[in-house]
Amino acid sequence: MISLTFTVDNLTTVLQVFNTIQIRRYIGTDTPSADVTELIALSEYTTISGFDVINNRDSVSDILLRSDFSQYYFTDYNGESEDWYISRYFNSTTGSYSGWSAPVLGEPGDLYYDPVFPPEIEYGSADQLIIDRIRLLIGDPIGLRREYGEEALSSVHSDGKVYQLDEKGWPAFVTMGGKPFNDTANPNVNGYMFLKFTEYIDEVCITCSGILNLCGEVVNKEIVNGVDIWYYTFLKSDREIMEAYDSCPIPAGLSNVNVTTESYILQTSIDLVRSQLLNDASEDGASISDEGSKYDPESGLKIRKELLDNLEDKLEKVIKSLVLLGISGVLID
Repeated sequence: MISLTFTVDNLTTVLQVFNTIQIRRYIGTDTPSADVTELIALSEYTTISGFDVINNRDSVSDILLRSDFSQYYFTDYNGESEDWYISRYFNSTTGSYSGWSAPVLGEPGDLYYDPVFPPEIEYGSADQLIIDRIRLLIGDPIGLRREYGEEALSSVHSDGKVYQLDEKGWPAFVTMGGKPFNDTANPNVNGYMFLKFTEYIDEVCITCSGILNLCGEVVNKEIVNGVDIWYYTFLKSDREIMEAYDSCPIPAGLSNVNVTTESYILQTSIDLVRSQLLNDASEDGASISDEGSKYDPESGLKIRKELLDNLEDKLEKVIKSLVLLGISGVLID
């Protein structure tokens, strides 16, 4: 199974022309050509049946674009790590379309980036679908962030062995001084914020190299091989979400007989959103203003409260339907 991630830049502009993303999988055996024409796309690539995560729908090779999401996820249930994919924007009403993208090798978790740092936990497809569903419900999509260069060196602690991420996350690719780190034992990830290395990382390595520029000319450049970290960002990690799901109690009104996976997913989502709302209210609940600026978290807290109310309403409807399914007759007094 391959989970594809698409980030739409300039979403407002794109939506003026297109309303879907089309996806196709390569059916050849060799490495596909980087230039994909319409003829190549139709003859060397095939449609795929999967799941449009953001829109919560089964899909055949397309994702519906929405004005409230710039990042989209598509699960190719039959995809393998060696499969290549192409994509383009398409308007299902007018039939207009953009050019096909260059083929990209699919990897579990992300289409546009090939992580080499190990995941925290390798979840099976069934558990990952539950995690992705909860992540969608609580509004916590996986993001991708990069910290690099001399500016990032300020995040190295004074002991020279600990790097502090700007946001909560999990590494996808870690390079220090030109050396890659691909083992969870080095660096050790603490609290999704701190990377603890066994060696010193506060020294920047500088090398000189003759390289070709875009015009084909050889130029000598001084290359700084310091910090270069790509990492996934989130409010809750996959492990935290799965632990909350595994420890979720049976929703009130249900029993072991009629409880379902969907009701557990909704109850877990409610618990996570409520916890985040309480945390936000306690840490960022106060309005602050001075002569030149004002900080007011009310709108953000209101949106999260509306999300909580919506989830509770969904769960209530699910519980009512499950209870009604258990009624086999009518008592007449």
